[in-house]
Amino acid sequence: MGLLFRNSTNSTVYVAYAYQNSDCRPVTYAKIGWFRLDPGQLREVWSGYAGGRTFFYYAESDRLVWSGPYFTQVPFQAFHWCWNVGCTTCRNVGMNRVDVGNFVFNHTVNLIGVSSSQRKSSENVTIALPTNPTNKKPVPRQMPTTMPKKLRKGRPVLRNRVTFPLKARRQT
Repeated sequence: MGLLFRNSTNSTVYVAYAYQNSDCRPVTYAKIGWFRLDPGQLREVWSGYAGGRTFFYYAESDRLVWSGPYFTQVPFQAFHWCWNVGCTTCRNVGMNRVDVGNFVFNHTVNLIGVSSSQRKSSENVTIALPTNPTNKKPVPRQMPTTMPKKLRKGRPVLRNRVTFPLKARRQT
């Protein structure tokens, strides 16, 4: 049971995601990364019941980026920080939002390439298309500050995190 990411591209993808964490203030989300997904690989990043939660994610390969309008700072090395923590060597990335239905035990985010024919989402699978490149300046966006009531327990998977390799870093 949990949140999983599937790499349906021909490139290695690195994923960071955020989850609700009441220990973080004032924004009640923590972010964690980097998880390496080789082509075709499926990786669990959240262990336990995923239903009724909101997750955010950012992913990139040497060619593609999956991003969204929820900006936060992330380092290149493995990390597990509250949403509003940053550093002088960090970069701003925009995360996409994933709302998991209440009765869904497992949810998979399927990272696909532009030419993929697999574009149908369901209750327990989100199909994620890469983001169009843009030169626009990021707009900071506040995250929800309240926790839903009575969620079943779950926890982030802390093993198998990696440093984002120099050769895969995109020029910003």
